[in-house]
Amino acid sequence: MNCTLDKAMYNPGATALCTVTGIPQDAAQVRLTLLHIERVITSDAQPATGDGVTFPLVLPQTDFTGYLMRADATGAQGEQLVTAFTGLDCSSCWTRFPRYGYVWDFTAGCDAEKKLEQLTRYHLNGLQFYDWQYRHHLPVSPDLSGWTDWSGRAVDGNVLRSYLAKAHALGMASMAYNMIYAANMTYLSDGSGVQPAWRLVKENGTDFTCEMDAARGDVGVLQYFNLLDKDWQAYIFAREREVFEAFDFDGWHGDTIGENGRMTNANGGPLGFTAHGEPIYTVKECYTAFLNAAKRAIAPKFLDFNPVGAQGIEQVNQSDVDVLYTEFWPWDSDTDGQPYDSYLSLHRAIVRAAAQSGGKSLVVAAYVNYRNAAAAFNTPAVRLLDSVVFASGGARIELGNGDGMLSDEYFPADRHKRMDESLQTAVTRLYDFAVAYENLLRDGQTPVTRTVEIEGVAVSADGAADAVWVFAKADAQQEIYHLINLCGTDTDWRDVAQTKAAPTPLNGLRVTLYSGFTVSKVLLASPDGPDLSAAAVPFTRGADARGAYIALTVPSLAYWNMIVLR
Repeated sequence: MNCTLDKAMYNPGATALCTVTGIPQDAAQVRLTLLHIERVITSDAQPATGDGVTFPLVLPQTDFTGYLMRADATGAQGEQLVTAFTGLDCSSCWTRFPRYGYVWDFTAGCDAEKKLEQLTRYHLNGLQFYDWQYRHHLPVSPDLSGWTDWSGRAVDGNVLRSYLAKAHALGMASMAYNMIYAANMTYLSDGSGVQPAWRLVKENGTDFTCEMDAARGDVGVLQYFNLLDKDWQAYIFAREREVFEAFDFDGWHGDTIGENGRMTNANGGPLGFTAHGEPIYTVKECYTAFLNAAKRAIAPKFLDFNPVGAQGIEQVNQSDVDVLYTEFWPWDSDTDGQPYDSYLSLHRAIVRAAAQSGGKSLVVAAYVNYRNAAAAFNTPAVRLLDSVVFASGGARIELGNGDGMLSDEYFPADRHKRMDESLQTAVTRLYDFAVAYENLLRDGQTPVTRTVEIEGVAVSADGAADAVWVFAKADAQQEIYHLINLCGTDTDWRDVAQTKAAPTPLNGLRVTLYSGFTVSKVLLASPDGPDLSAAAVPFTRGADARGAYIALTVPSLAYWNMIVLR
């Protein structure tokens, strides 16, 4: 049995249509229950029909709230037959709890509406429109009916408009991809007005350029420009405003190609100066000032931005962007010199981003099974990375273009690798779970240090292999403990060789949580199985030399369990 919604996100007080299909033939009734964590908000029942049942549900007026929707099919005597779940996000704006996806196919004949309806099942409320534009420095084509992008891919204007209209109908924000500082080398002859005097120059005196596809000539080579040059800013901001005049995009997804060392302006001088008058020679030091200026220039449109490799992520975290987004690579390191090659490194980046930004949730671009030739993804790699990112308070960009999943930074490459049926089921549950419990996962909670013991099982506080990784967050009402099972597997999130083993299943875990929190109820929830509900579990209180504790038994742990102390 399946439980699906007609939108990815709803405004407070809106009417959601929930359709239950695959109802057993011997079912007499279907009951739909809306829950906020463990509390029942509303419940309604209808007679079962073979074609499915649709429930119109008027949502509460409370903004920025995640719900779990439960559908129960019962027999003629009231006996329980089967249950299905989905998540529901009631939020007036997507930026509080971003769930980011992508689209890239804008060719004539593309069924844009079908692709987006497929993505609705994952509750994606933001979409990156990848390489939709005509040129980096001229995103709007002279011919709005159709054009080719820099790589020669065809873009049909009507298909693009169809995506935009359908996305808005489904409650999805549409973000127009474009680099923040690039021009195709055709700028030298196309009369665009871009000036060579604005360009970036490497420390060795050569221009900062990149051959994206040099075989295509000048259109396949990019020139990069000084983000702090006021004339460049005025130019590119004007082009982005033209995007919004031509198409119904909701914002700008800015991109870079990462940090490339010390740079100067075209005259050999610094790129600009800090507020303290110190010269700036790296692009990443320009991010805050540029992004703040960009947001002012395009407001009220949204702005998100990718500091590739998380180089300069601190600059972005402290800027006025609406959504944080970073593409991670294992050869880059954080400010402590730790490489971004483990689950712990991504967890730290998400937690730091929230602290530095005032609570924003980081969207993680991290390509699992990178360019591996296997036709299908390795399920444990995807499930573990999703579990770590969601439990840490972040989101992922991985799903898009209908039924696609990313394993490459070039999004159209998603055609080469697919999710099998079991992975689709697991990912759907993970996204339902992330929506249903968004108010526990990334709604102002801050990390707390707690001692946790599991009888007979190694416990790690730093994401070590062959242990259960436990970390905790808290707010005024509760403490939330996340148990990530790394027993029998490794900590490499990329899994390029597709050799990552599934964690060793654990059963009957006797868990002791050391905390002085006054507990009246303990809840346990997990996305690992079909039942996504938060169940109350028995517990005992006690104290020993380490302090006060709560003891409970966790029936099973496959990938990720969440324990909530109320």
